[in-house]
Amino acid sequence: MERLLIDFSQVYGQDGTQKAASSVYSTYASRQKQRETPNVSFEDMLSASIKKVNSLQLDAEQKIRSLAIGDAEDISEVVLASSRADTALRLVMEIRNKFIDAYQALSRITG
Repeated sequence: MERLLIDFSQVYGQDGTQKAASSVYSTYASRQKQRETPNVSFEDMLSASIKKVNSLQLDAEQKIRSLAIGDAEDISEVVLASSRADTALRLVMEIRNKFIDAYQALSRITG
């Protein structure tokens, strides 16, 4: 729920005369437009997230290979990369599961 806050310094002009309500509302509306987030589609966000997870998986795989052949300088980097990739994959899988649950619920509702 959003509250409408009125800045009374803008209700009255500098000379003390009252401004019209439409100018107060237009000031409020212009501030709301400034606060809005840029329009990014859900599909774009999901696609970018999946690409990021893939990138983390590939990075972890490359670090594990370098550890296996003896080129890894620090084992903690390998463990950290693997943990990041695992956590990101689990998150994407949970999101997928929630979508499937929502789809099945909608299917039951519609028939």
